[in-house]
Amino acid sequence: MAAVEKRPTSGVRTFKRARVSRPPAHWERSQAGNRPDLPTITHWQKANTEAPSFAKYNVELDVPIFDDDTYEAHLTDPNWTLEETRHLVNVYQEASGKWPVIIDWYGRPDRTMEDLKARFYKLRAILLQLDTPIQSMAAPEYTLYETLTNFNPQQELSRKRLAENLLHRKKDEADEEAVLLAELQRIMANQASLDESREDLRRRLDYPKATSSSYQYSTSQALSNLWQQLISADRMRKTQRLRPIGPQSAMSVDGTNAPGQTPTSARARESMTRNSQDPTSGSASRLSERDMARFGVLLAPGNEKLPAGVTFASDRLSKPRIAKSTIQSEKIAAILQHIGVPDLIPLPTPAVIEAFDGLMGKVHALLEMRKVAEKEEQELRVREAEVAQ
Repeated sequence: MAAVEKRPTSGVRTFKRARVSRPPAHWERSQAGNRPDLPTITHWQKANTEAPSFAKYNVELDVPIFDDDTYEAHLTDPNWTLEETRHLVNVYQEASGKWPVIIDWYGRPDRTMEDLKARFYKLRAILLQLDTPIQSMAAPEYTLYETLTNFNPQQELSRKRLAENLLHRKKDEADEEAVLLAELQRIMANQASLDESREDLRRRLDYPKATSSSYQYSTSQALSNLWQQLISADRMRKTQRLRPIGPQSAMSVDGTNAPGQTPTSARARESMTRNSQDPTSGSASRLSERDMARFGVLLAPGNEKLPAGVTFASDRLSKPRIAKSTIQSEKIAAILQHIGVPDLIPLPTPAVIEAFDGLMGKVHALLEMRKVAEKEEQELRVREAEVAQ
């Protein structure tokens, strides 16, 4: 049989597997912990190493320790005996403080978990107070003391019952609860809005507080000076609201010259007053009724107060379209557009202005009626929801 020649493979390098030196191990038997009731386990143990200790995972419980004298002096309870109290402490220590395990191991069905907790916490609180008085306790100790003394068995039992009922509730009950919570949130939001509106109304109705004392105006001279200051400030306004009193005003009303006025200025003022009161004076008297109707000239009544400066008839067609709020102005514009009133009226004659004023009065009345109707519909929906519930 012919020998087969092995050809070396080019470009391939072979590596030897590294040998990792591990310390030898042996099979041994050891205790699972430092407690005698734990089982014995067998496992591999590395050489020259300490056996694993599980004692570091043990929970150190703070178990109440007391003798017979201390119990008779401070820990007596008519519903508990010394033997049962020691039994409770021993079971607590054996179960590592797990209350579900404690109630299972306790062995007395007439004792509930809340009874066991109340008795144990009372022992802890009394012994803690005996070891360290309340005035000498640190913050952590006092917090623990408050937690132990504030335990309420009835409240804990009620909390468990509520949690159990919540766990076993049906889907319909959960949906009804969600609806009630949403309704409660809506009611609270409406109440908050109503309270805010009331507070705003109170602020508006509240009278302004005086920043200075009125004692300085207790004399007639001081009151006269105050009145002169108000008159001087009122003269600076376009529309004067105050009238001077005293001899000066009486002379002015009688037509005589007041101090500081010349006969020429008095006659000029009297002539201006006659011209303004006489509707036939001036250029308007030279126009016939046909021309006045043609050019849109109107004579204002004698008791009507005209604004200062030049006014145009188109202002009476544009100003009523603008309301106090933007939403109200948009509503007015939508109504006028719906009935076919253009934004710009090319010929604002007196007849057109009069018709537009009447139309705007109806528009405002319509908006007020619509506002009242929406409010009534909202209240009706709320009442129907309350009846349905």
